Amino acid sequence: MDELYAICRTFEIDDNDARGFTLKKAGGENGEGTPWSIMISRKGSNYYAFENACPHQGKTIDGGGGELMDDEGNFLVCRHHGAQFDLDTGHCFSGPCQGKALTPIKVVVDDGDVCITGVELAEEDGLDLADSDVPEVVITGD
Repeated sequence: MDELYAICRTFEIDDNDARGFTLKKAGGENGEGTPWSIMISRKGSNYYAFENACPHQGKTIDGGGGELMDDEGNFLVCRHHGAQFDLDTGHCFSGPCQGKALTPIKVVVDDGDVCITGVELAEEDGLDLADSDVPEVVITGD
């Protein structure tokens, strides 16, 4: 079984909402890892994860401002070009990348933790980002 990486607790993401996280993916130059921006959304009791990169130009969905959702909380919105994405599928239904989709990440809910799997994160956590709300990544094994 793939390694599970606990990203947050289930109660930290409200229903019909999404939250962004900055992690460190294994690899990169000198094996130090590379920053990796993801987002986790929730619809009911289901959680979905996507790379925080718009398929239009690869820029982060939140534009660095942290806002991932539209004002009514119905869908994800790219702050750069206004593309709109389904909260659960990541498919773009409006905007310059219509018909494309966000890159999905496999999610597992384990004992109240929202975890991602199918990727390899660097053992170190955090990127020393000033005034950021970067969560601690806990590596668990089964």
